[in-house]
Amino acid sequence: MNGRVQKQLVIGLVFLLILGWIGYGIYSSLVPEISCIDGIQNGQEEGLDCGILACGIACALAIMPINIISSRLFNVGQGDYDFVAQLYNPNTSFGASRIEYFIDAFNYRGSTFILPGQTKWIVLTALKIPNGVEDVQLVIKNAQWEKLDMPANTVNFVLRRKDYHPIQKGLPAGETGTELNAVLYNDSNFDFDKIDIAVILFDDAGNIIGVNKTDIRTFVSKSERGFSVVWPFALSGNVARQDIEVSTNLFENSNYIKSYGTQEKFQKFY
Repeated sequence: MNGRVQKQLVIGLVFLLILGWIGYGIYSSLVPEISCIDGIQNGQEEGLDCGILACGIACALAIMPINIISSRLFNVGQGDYDFVAQLYNPNTSFGASRIEYFIDAFNYRGSTFILPGQTKWIVLTALKIPNGVEDVQLVIKNAQWEKLDMPANTVNFVLRRKDYHPIQKGLPAGETGTELNAVLYNDSNFDFDKIDIAVILFDDAGNIIGVNKTDIRTFVSKSERGFSVVWPFALSGNVARQDIEVSTNLFENSNYIKSYGTQEKFQKFY
């Protein structure tokens, strides 16, 4: 290779380097600097300022809103109503330690909780609405989300016995009501301060015709507790099925009663 060819190769290489440097400068001026703290999803980020390749941290799962499956109001007497709604939490890792809701038809505000992946009933009884209502809509105003990881069947309440029967004792002459008696077993390793129980009555077509609720206080591990709920009035149809939903707030520290009277956070038990 003679000197002229070598000179041409060197000039060509320098020219390519200059072009590359100019191209990089143009690219850098057009593409914003990637940062994991800039509040923008850019580069190889899998979400907002997160992603294993880009930032070295995994992105948190997006939290989906709670679904309101159904709601219904029952007229059980003169100006006396019961209300039921069913909620579903599609998030499998996050629950809401407090859900604030509003029922516009009678200006009612309340709160509840929902666990990850839970389908939950809201039952309100003995609502006094003198003028009656026609359209009822439940609106979720706020949800305080918390991550809750727990092994399957860590908390388990077993329904051991159930008896649904008509009653007349204690009711006005000629009137017949109904009563549900049941026994629950706490098949878990925890003592709980409060257990919520919702009872939903269905007719042959699967329609809800009655609701009620109660609770159990101080439910000790590996023990049985009985409860009963009463409907002191005639229902609008034949009861073909009684569903009993038992739940407890796993987000509430004071709900856990450990031995010797101390209370601990649920996540610390495993």
